[in-house]
Amino acid sequence: MDTLLDFFKAYEISLSQLIILVIILFMTIATYFSIRLFFQRYEKATQHPKAILFLFYVSFDKPLRLATVAIGFYFIAMNVLSWFKLTNFFDQIVAPGVKLIFALCFLILMNTFLSRLKTYLINKNTRTDGGYNNFSKVEQLHKLGQVLTVTILVFSVASIFGLKVAAGIAYLGGGLAIVALVFKDTISSIFGGLIIYLDSPYAVGDWIYTIDGKIQGTVEKISWRLTHIRTFDKRLVFTPNNLLITQAVVNASRMTNRRILQYIGLRYDDFDTFEVIQKDIYTYLEGHSDIDQSCLTLVNVVNGSTDMGSVTEGFFGGSSLNFQVYTFTKVTNWKKFQAIQDKIMMDIGRIIYRHGAEIAFTTMTLDIPKEEGAPTPAITQ
Repeated sequence: MDTLLDFFKAYEISLSQLIILVIILFMTIATYFSIRLFFQRYEKATQHPKAILFLFYVSFDKPLRLATVAIGFYFIAMNVLSWFKLTNFFDQIVAPGVKLIFALCFLILMNTFLSRLKTYLINKNTRTDGGYNNFSKVEQLHKLGQVLTVTILVFSVASIFGLKVAAGIAYLGGGLAIVALVFKDTISSIFGGLIIYLDSPYAVGDWIYTIDGKIQGTVEKISWRLTHIRTFDKRLVFTPNNLLITQAVVNASRMTNRRILQYIGLRYDDFDTFEVIQKDIYTYLEGHSDIDQSCLTLVNVVNGSTDMGSVTEGFFGGSSLNFQVYTFTKVTNWKKFQAIQDKIMMDIGRIIYRHGAEIAFTTMTLDIPKEEGAPTPAITQ
């Protein structure tokens, strides 16, 4: 105890100075927990009348608490360092450090708000009817906000350290030229990401595939350099953006309709009923509520390039009379489409059997002419 008193006397630390220090510490802790309690109750009590403003307000929670700690530390350090005559250390280290913490608070605030806003807009605009969800504008807004935030942060940090912005930009330009030569593939992927954000050929949630079929799956994330694609076997493929902008990419999620294309073969014994069956199937499709009547519907004989199983056949096939059903459904959701197609094909099968016809299967008939008085040739296996 005596040693502690001697220490205070040596540095001329009075009791009032210690009390001020304790008050600052107490106020800092009290303000910190008050802010935390306020936002917890505010978030529970608010009925979200203005959702975007609400998201902005609650984003202040962590930044304000961090700022409170920084302010408390600032005044505590100012008092303590003045006791030991370390004002230069305070001016050169502590004051800039606190300013950096305030810049960090701004970064946390904007990043939290932008993330909450992105989630809110996606949830608000998600379709529940199985239709296409286009979140490209949301992604662009999120990335634009991130770019502006980082830009403001960089200029703020530069001003804190007293850097000349104009000179810094000049040096940055020269440095970027060198970096572009060394990391040209990475830079091209970054510019590819920019093109994807501007053109919006696909967005998160889209099913895409390349023409060569090497890349196929659902887009999970689009970053500046990579597009994260989840394949249908649940593997995650990280694809550089420059690969996706230099080749044709099909966005299957943006289809307006799904196509039903089925090939059916009837027995040759049902030749006389084929036209009636064809007409009834077409009438059935014309009156179907799930078929888009503004699109082309065909029930016609197939051409000579149709792959009917293992061979290429036309209407008069090796063991069947071949025709096709070609039409489009209104829905694009795969699960709903599959249920509709299943029902349609079963109904078409019933139409065929209602006319006494049957769907053909591969058969082979052996006709052996019989001559009067001639022995019947034996058939060997």
